[in-house]
Amino acid sequence: MKSFLGPIAALAACAFISGCGGNCPPCGGGKGVAAVVAGETITMEELNDAAKDRLARIDTEIYRTKRKVLDDLIEEKLVAAAAQRENMSVEEYVAKEVGSKAEKPTEEEVRALYDTRKGAINKPFEEVRGQIEAFLVMNRAAHAQTELMAKLREGAEVRVELSPPRVEIAIGDVPTIGEEDAEVTLIEFSDYQCPFCKRARPTIWRLVDEYKGKLKYVFLDFPLSFHRDAKKAHEAARCAGDQGKYYEYNRKVFENQAKMGVGDLKKYAKQLNLDMDQFNNCLDSSKYASAVEEMMAKGARAGVSGTPAFFINGIMLSGAQPYEAFKEIIDAELER
Repeated sequence: MKSFLGPIAALAACAFISGCGGNCPPCGGGKGVAAVVAGETITMEELNDAAKDRLARIDTEIYRTKRKVLDDLIEEKLVAAAAQRENMSVEEYVAKEVGSKAEKPTEEEVRALYDTRKGAINKPFEEVRGQIEAFLVMNRAAHAQTELMAKLREGAEVRVELSPPRVEIAIGDVPTIGEEDAEVTLIEFSDYQCPFCKRARPTIWRLVDEYKGKLKYVFLDFPLSFHRDAKKAHEAARCAGDQGKYYEYNRKVFENQAKMGVGDLKKYAKQLNLDMDQFNNCLDSSKYASAVEEMMAKGARAGVSGTPAFFINGIMLSGAQPYEAFKEIIDAELER
C-alpha cells in the first residue's frame, strides 16, 4: 500500500525529536541551570516555564506525526494479513481490491468533469483530456483504498494505545451547552469575525445534537488583533450571557458576521428581546473587556495561535476540521 521506508523513517525521526518536549525531563544544563548571565542564573525551571507554550504545540505535532505513521503501519499489517488469508502477495491483493476498481473512465465521464470545471481549467478539452483521465483513475483508486481499509478495520481487532498530549483548561464561569458531568468536553477558542470559525458552526451544532447527554460544549474568547470588531462582539456575547442568552447571541452574531459594529451588536440584542438598558450599560462600560483579554491569554498559554482551535478532553484539534475528525476523537474518548 505504502512504502515501508517512509513511515519507519518518520517514526524514527519523531522518536528522536520527542526526546525533549513539554512533558519530558529538562534537556541539558547540569544541576538545574540553563545559563548564567553576568552572574545571574537562569534555571531550567524558568526556561521550561517560558517555553512551555511552544513545547506544548511541538508535543501536539509530534503526536500527530506518530499517529499518522502508526495508522500507516496498522494498515500495512491489515493488508498483509488479508493477503495471506487469500494466499496472495500484498501486491496481488492490492491490485485485486484497489487496482481493479480504478478502471479508466469513459469519454462521457471525462467530458462531464471538464464541462463542470471549464471556467477554472481555461484550456481546450483535448489539451487536458489525459490529465482529467489520470485524476479520475487516481480518485477512484483512493476511494477504493478507503473502502478497503474501513472493511479490514471493521473485521479486525485494532486497539490503539498511543496516548495524545492533553492540555488542562479552566473555563471559569463561561456558559456551557450540555450536561455538566458529560464524558466529553469540547472547548473552542474562537473569533466572531473569523470566516473559518463561521465555517465550523454546522459541524459544532451537529456534534452538540448527535452527542446530546455525552458532550459538553464551551465557546471561549480568542478575538484576533486584526479583526477590529471581534473583541467588542465577544464582550457583547458575555453581556447577553448575563441575561441567559449567551449562545443565542453567539448564533446571531455568526449569522451576521459581516456586520459587527456597536450599533449592530445592540440591534442583535434587541432582536433577542434582551433588557436593552442592562445590555447597553454592560457593553458601553466594557464590563467584560478584561475577562475577554484574560481568556485570550489563557488560550495562548494552552498553545492557541489561530482560530478556531478546539480541545476535546484536552486533546488539541486546530482549524475548521471536518466532522469526521471530531467524531474520531470523541468516539475514542467515549470508548476510553
